[in-house]
Amino acid sequence: MAFGSSLTDGDGTTTDTNGRWPDVLAGRLQKGAGRKWQIGVLNEGIIGNRLLSDSPKTADSPFGAALGESGLVRFERDALGQAGVKYVILGLGINDILFPAFPFTPAGEKVDAEQIIAGYRELIAHAHKKGVRIIGTTNPAFENAFFEEPAVNFYTAEREATRQKVNAWILGSHEFDAVVDLDAVLRDPARPTQLLPSYDSGDHLHPNNAGCLAEGNAIPLRLFEAH
Repeated sequence: MAFGSSLTDGDGTTTDTNGRWPDVLAGRLQKGAGRKWQIGVLNEGIIGNRLLSDSPKTADSPFGAALGESGLVRFERDALGQAGVKYVILGLGINDILFPAFPFTPAGEKVDAEQIIAGYRELIAHAHKKGVRIIGTTNPAFENAFFEEPAVNFYTAEREATRQKVNAWILGSHEFDAVVDLDAVLRDPARPTQLLPSYDSGDHLHPNNAGCLAEGNAIPLRLFEAH
């Protein structure tokens, strides 16, 4: 189960190429030696989805309910409720950090690192209660990230500090069953607060096909061996 936002859904990849990282992972599992994994990958990414808050409900929101219920609300149904699910790869949190930039997002929905971490812990507890292993992923760099309509620039030093704090917890807490550092895969070594240019789809937030290929190849298949 790939459970996340647009970074999971595949925004930024070329249409009809199956170039999203869950597609890349599925292909690797299918080609595994003797197909010993026999695991399918279900993509439950929703563009704009957040961990803690539903799609903005303010009257001037151009999206209505399209950004989905929060990860906390939909996790039981969309992830744990799927037949035969054994693993969840979690990719939520970046939109919680970015979305206060939107003028139609209520100011009260601004969150800090501690709130995001608390949300992760809640999902971890739900997964473990069902006997499902949950794999965390770090939030990627977003310096210079923008949205065209409405015109918004996402990056601030405060939001970057929140991302760094959340990522440090993901990597260092050992509360997830495993972690894949997608931030390290996608970032520019020369400027770690931004995506590697060759992986950038153009909006400085979403990886292109090459970036998603790198992400899908970075997930160790040993994570899916029997436990």
